[in-house]
Amino acid sequence: MTSILIRSAQIIDPDSVYHGKQTDIYIKDGIIESMGSDLGVSADTEINASGQIANTGWLDILSYCGEPGEEWKEDLKSLSAAAQAGGFTHVAVLAGNHPLPDHAAAISSIRKSGEDLPVHILPLGNITRDAKGQEMAELNDMVKAGAIGFSDGDNAISDTGLISRLMEYTSGFKTPILYFPYDKKLAPGGRMHEGVVSTSLGLKGMPSVSESAALERILQIAAWLKAPVRVVRVSSAETVDAIRKAKAAGTDVKAAVPALNLLFTDEHLETFNENHKVLPPYRTEKDRTALWQGLSDGTIDAVMSNHHAQDIENKAVEFEYAGWGASSVQTVLQAMTGGGRPDLNLIASALSSGPRKLMGLPKVSLNIGQPADITLYSPTAEWVFEPSLNYSKGVNQPLLGKTLKGLVMGTVKAGVWFVNRAAVKNI
Repeated sequence: MTSILIRSAQIIDPDSVYHGKQTDIYIKDGIIESMGSDLGVSADTEINASGQIANTGWLDILSYCGEPGEEWKEDLKSLSAAAQAGGFTHVAVLAGNHPLPDHAAAISSIRKSGEDLPVHILPLGNITRDAKGQEMAELNDMVKAGAIGFSDGDNAISDTGLISRLMEYTSGFKTPILYFPYDKKLAPGGRMHEGVVSTSLGLKGMPSVSESAALERILQIAAWLKAPVRVVRVSSAETVDAIRKAKAAGTDVKAAVPALNLLFTDEHLETFNENHKVLPPYRTEKDRTALWQGLSDGTIDAVMSNHHAQDIENKAVEFEYAGWGASSVQTVLQAMTGGGRPDLNLIASALSSGPRKLMGLPKVSLNIGQPADITLYSPTAEWVFEPSLNYSKGVNQPLLGKTLKGLVMGTVKAGVWFVNRAAVKNI
């Protein structure tokens, strides 16, 4: 038997009877056994959480991992370590390049490889065979093998007939398809947001309409079929407006925004920093403001890491040829605190309850008798993100070397306390 006592944490969880209160949490064998002030108990592990916030464990809805096939970029062990340091207890992972996760055996293998790691690895399967957007993969078989969702990664589906068939086929599924709204044909050769900055830099742009037009197509099909739709990686003001209108019209749509798009704009590419070459691209300050407004008013339901680690061969090259993506799962909180200083309730909903609702996963709460799944963090602590504290194999970390606000102290996963080494070093 193992026990953990978290002392004097502020609970932020609207589903908890202790929401907004400072309380102790006593955990025994993975279950919250008691909560209250000054619990007269001792435990194997005791944590002084005075001044810290306790949320139900955070869930990331989409991280990429090279294992199997490109383990030198990222493997499940390094991804798990980075995610835990970022405050996540669950990570939905699109794992593998050789082979791709488009069949049941790949999903089973990912689940097995993810056992006994600091976070729960939740496998995502490809929507289509070889992620080519042409032929539906064996979705039902992957669900039976443990897939909790589907994504084709950077390969957005443009075939409207296929989108409609997917919505019809999965109408009875509890396992969502994560649609990435992007029409590549409207942004041929694009390397960043199309606008004043791209013109001044001489780079081909990716106009907002390449996202909004693709989204409108998806939303119209969903409204026609009266089907639920889950949209990820939204980045433009036009997209936020379209989602807001669709929700008002009664469409069951939920959406997620990448954390870095809440912090950065296209102006951050003026130095040709390859670590800022991400998909979807950073857009303008107007777009960034609209994303924050959408998150605040409930139009956007969740914040996601959009983590995509790259090795030096794919990033330390000319901007034109650099690979897409940023290593970002470890700094989602800091992107939020640096990008808009959100309130504590917004952090909890964007990283915990919102992602679970989007993915159709069971609700969790900080109440007596519930499984202990907890993220503990300080919203005000500042720390330096030194290279020694970067757990990901990815070299493409935009915030590395920066002084950041917001520090994850540790997480409780399956009754085990995992401390964040950055907290030990900085507190």
